[in-house]
Amino acid sequence: MTPAEKPRRLGRGLEALIAAAAPPPAAPAAPVAPAPAEPTSALRDLPIAAIHPNPFQPRRSFNPEELQELEASLRATGLLQPITVRQVAEGTYQLVAGERRLRAATRIGWTDIPAIVKEFDDRDMLVLAMVENLQRSDLNPIDEALGYERLTRDFGHTQQQVADAVGKDRSTIANFLRLLTLPEGIRKLVRDGQLTLGHARALLALPNERAMLEAARRVVDEGLSVRQVERLTHESRPAPTTGKPAAAPAPRGASAQDAELRRITELLRRRLQTDVRIDIQAGSRGAVMLNFYSADDLHRLVELVLGSSLDDA
Repeated sequence: MTPAEKPRRLGRGLEALIAAAAPPPAAPAAPVAPAPAEPTSALRDLPIAAIHPNPFQPRRSFNPEELQELEASLRATGLLQPITVRQVAEGTYQLVAGERRLRAATRIGWTDIPAIVKEFDDRDMLVLAMVENLQRSDLNPIDEALGYERLTRDFGHTQQQVADAVGKDRSTIANFLRLLTLPEGIRKLVRDGQLTLGHARALLALPNERAMLEAARRVVDEGLSVRQVERLTHESRPAPTTGKPAAAPAPRGASAQDAELRRITELLRRRLQTDVRIDIQAGSRGAVMLNFYSADDLHRLVELVLGSSLDDA
């Protein structure tokens, strides 16, 4: 991480962990590795060849231009923030945080690198890697979602626990996890930056995989905005089937009613952070339908509707 980068606030669940793992004051800047630390310090100069990748690293791609900038920074000022590792065997280490720094140092020919050696279990490894990457704005949404999924799947975390650890709302975590239900082709477009997070979330409202892929191709080919994709998804939704005869043509005032219905639907979607559908029937009756995508997501929606915790209801 370069001096210009400002880390984001850590989640409540990580403050104690990060405080315990905080490195000592940075070594003086130099184009080569700094002098050896005092014997009582956890800061060491380690052979780069002895450091293995972090198997819990959520990031799958690294921006080549940013790596080049970091290489130039290392040549000019040295490494201002050591990497963090854990020891897995005598003379063998596993990277915990600092993969970009390690890659850049390797590319400019360093054989040793300053490192903080700490004891971490597998859960800590994943959470620390997630936090380091979430503090940077360029982690693509799919890799971020995969990191959250691993915390819930491999370590049994609830969405609320994940949200507390990384300093986000539970609804945000739920929406990221929904991205993993997208077809692989669309997930690749998101990873490559051809589709934004907003595009991906809008595509989720389409009824099937074929419709999603067709809409994604239009986004890439025609440069559709998120708002245009949302209109496509709205138009593609089938009309509710009630078994009743088709309604008569709408009166001229219906367009204003439709606009108000869309406005209310959008307000509910933003407030509840999920897909919402409002069906208006004859006689001022109708139904509001909310989608949920996991038990945690349903729990979240119920608490939002009740305005209090389920435990207090």
